[in-house]
Order: sequence, then C-alpha cells, then structure tokens
Amino acid sequence: MPELPEVETIARRLRRAIPGRTIARVSLSGMPLRRPVEGSFIDILRGRKIIRVHRRGKYLVIELEPRAFWVTHLGMSGRIFFYADACAAGGHHTHATVTFSDGAVLEYRDPRRFGLLAARESRSIGEVPELARLGKDPLSRSFNLRWLEPVLRSTRRDVKSLLLDQSKIAGLGNIYVCEALFHARIHPARRCDRISRREMKSLIRAISRVLRRAIQCRGTTFSDFAASDGSPGGNQRYLRVFRREGLRCRRCRSVIARVRQGNRSSYYCPGCQN
Repeated sequence: MPELPEVETIARRLRRAIPGRTIARVSLSGMPLRRPVEGSFIDILRGRKIIRVHRRGKYLVIELEPRAFWVTHLGMSGRIFFYADACAAGGHHTHATVTFSDGAVLEYRDPRRFGLLAARESRSIGEVPELARLGKDPLSRSFNLRWLEPVLRSTRRDVKSLLLDQSKIAGLGNIYVCEALFHARIHPARRCDRISRREMKSLIRAISRVLRRAIQCRGTTFSDFAASDGSPGGNQRYLRVFRREGLRCRRCRSVIARVRQGNRSSYYCPGCQN
C-alpha cells in the first residue's frame, strides 16, 4: 500500500506538471472503488483550474479554483499517471481519466480497486470530510516530544497499532512503522505507556529519518507503486526488517522475525528490539 513517501513522491511530480491547467473533461469507468465515486465528482472537477497539489497523510490533495478539493487515496494498488500527450494515455485498469484544456491527461489506475476518488466544494480544507479526522503529520515541526509524550502516556495500546492509527498520526503504514521501530530499537508489541522519554526521542528521529530517506528515493516499490511518470521507487534497498524474515539483522546478526499483529505482519529483530 502506498504510504506517506509514495504519495509525497507523486505530489511533487504533479506539482511540477499540472498547476495552472484547466480541466476540460472527466470520464469514469463506472466500477466502484473502495466506495462508489459520487455523481458530483465530474461536475465539480469540470471547468475548474488546478492551483495547488500537496499531500495530507496518505491522501493526494489537488486544490481547484473556483474553490474545491479533489482528494485521492491510492488504496492498495492505485497509481496516477500524467501524460503531456493524450496519445500516450489509455492504460489497463483506468478508472478515471481527466483531460485538460491543452490536451494533457491524468489517469487513475487501480487493479484492486481499494482506492478513493472524491471532490468537495468547500472554502476550507478542514471541511473536507476525508481529511478532517486525520491526525498529526509526522514530518511537521509539531511532531515532537512535547506532542508525542502525552499521546503515548495516555494509552496501553501497543506502539505499532498507535503509529498506524491515522487519527493519531497521518501517513504512516506498515513498511515505515516496522522500519522506524527497528531504528529506535523498540519492539512493535511494546505498550505505549512503557516507552521511556529517551526512546520516544529516538522514535521521533527514526520516523523522520526513514520517511525522508524514502522520499529522497522516490518511495518503496515491491510490485504496484510507481511515480506519475511510471518510474519505480528505490527505497527497498534500505529496508532493514520489512519482508526480511529469516535473514540476518545487519546490526546484530540475529535472525529477523515476523509475527502477526492485528491483520498485519510485523517484522522486527529479536536481538535489537525489546
């Protein structure tokens, strides 16, 4: 599933390509995604001009004028492609095609159809329902010990489930939570209220480190993810525990383990993380 670095990679690419363009036509496949695309989606987008592209958690946010927001969540396998020439468009599993007035095309493809497409007429991004309940952005300046300590102290949840809770911290997914916990030397099943202040500081640094490096590498690609120009990410070569069960830890030489937590696999080093 695309996480914060993958969505940020797409946002940065589109930020150079689509602001200033006006949407002329929108076509949909008619097939439902995570939920059916609302009938107002086409009417809200058509005729509007793109003024800004950015990310909120795992959501790609495109701001429009007159004031509206086009929100996309990539789900498990969603991909966005931009073509300056419409003749190059038309890939398999395309569920939305946005054609600009100059002939350029943006396509949303999603083989597994767990993604989301929505358009909202609103004056404020805080009024967009898909975004209103999202928690703290882990790359924001306010993601610090002063904020995180009371959040962890107030719950007996395991640390991994809290880090994955999008209403607490928006953008983290299984890959980068596993990696950050490894770098912070914290076991994924550790109770939040039993993490020391020193470990919290280490965790904040680790989250920032793994996310920023992944963004520099244009994301992590195993099978589905690609940037809007079709190129894969390169961060997979830096992974220390994710999908490395049975291999030796590069730090202590213990064997990387995998356990089931909730409905996800957790990868960790029994020698380094406690």
